Amino acid sequence: MAKLYIALLHYPVCNKEGRVVTTSVTNMDIHDISRTARTYGVKRFYIVTPIAKQRELVEKILDHWREGYGASFNPLRKEAFEIVEVKESLEAVIGDLSEREGGKT
Repeated sequence: MAKLYIALLHYPVCNKEGRVVTTSVTNMDIHDISRTARTYGVKRFYIVTPIAKQRELVEKILDHWREGYGASFNPLRKEAFEIVEVKESLEAVIGDLSEREGGKT
């Protein structure tokens, strides 16, 4: 099976005027994409945002579903969230992939 990784970048993205902006992470990003990624065999789903407070929020949500009440309430969601990792930049994702894959990125 191929090694498939995905990243949802919230920066840099272009808005409708063509300016480079940072977009907000939404709850739907975390829940829907992680479940879909897990279903299709994605090895790691990266959520990428340079905003520290957004990374903290995502980690708090992940902790709830991985280790908190959510883990026992919905074990399938826990399983889907186990492949999610939060990074501050695309460069950080590439560095993580290099480590995971032995420098093959």
